[in-house]
Amino acid sequence: MNTGLSARRIGSTLWLELHNPPVNFLTADLCAELHRAFVTAEDDPGIRSIVLTGKQPGCYIFHFSIPELQAIARDNRRLGLHWLIRTRPGRWLLEAGAGLSLRLMRASKPLEALLLAAARSLRGYSGTAYLWLQMMAAYQAIERSSKVTIAAINGTCNGGGTEMAACFDFRFMVGDAGYTIGQPEVLVGIVAGGGGTQRWPRLIGTERALQFLLGCEQWSPQQARAMGVISEQFPAAEFEARVQAFAEQFGRRSARAVQQTKDAIRRGQQHSLERGLGIEMAASLVC
Repeated sequence: MNTGLSARRIGSTLWLELHNPPVNFLTADLCAELHRAFVTAEDDPGIRSIVLTGKQPGCYIFHFSIPELQAIARDNRRLGLHWLIRTRPGRWLLEAGAGLSLRLMRASKPLEALLLAAARSLRGYSGTAYLWLQMMAAYQAIERSSKVTIAAINGTCNGGGTEMAACFDFRFMVGDAGYTIGQPEVLVGIVAGGGGTQRWPRLIGTERALQFLLGCEQWSPQQARAMGVISEQFPAAEFEARVQAFAEQFGRRSARAVQQTKDAIRRGQQHSLERGLGIEMAASLVC
């Protein structure tokens, strides 16, 4: 079985299955495949929901590729970033530049393609920029999808896989097979740098996010459900059928109303209540 992303269609639901043995490490190239899959699905009106699951038995996504993460320190030294990040102006410059890049990518598909192409062209010299931008592009594509998105966590999930799961509308997990979910980065001296420090506080609140990210514990599906990290747990024997039944209900909803509701909720949370109500009013008029 080849490494990569495979797709199958059941009704109005697109199932994406990630396979990278032996433990389903996430890589920059797999992020590129995910990005393409979500962008392509966006143009298919017959697809109403997208499910991402692991093809590797018992392993959803174990972590982001360790070799690719280890290369970051080497790349930082090659580019002089290890000196720049030590100064306050240098750190501000890096933060502002990264934030601007993401805003440009979100605002314009041509600009997104241009930035990714530029980073890809420099990959042989330094893969850090490409890794980060491609990962962010994939995660943004999941977040801004007009389809209902579901992370079907059918095995152990760690690190980058857990961070990516935070991008989905819903997260379901096999609840009776001993699988766990966690963010162990601080335990090994790094930060959950795939959006973990930003998305989890927005999803489960600051205190719970601190417990999740600083505690570095592997939570059972029951603990994760109680803390809001996952939406629900299902028995292994029923897992795919239960996820499919949940996903298929959105094929009976107005596609436009689903898209506008998702957009109003996500964009409204970034603004004041008054601005959010304006966004909601515009969404109502669109429908």
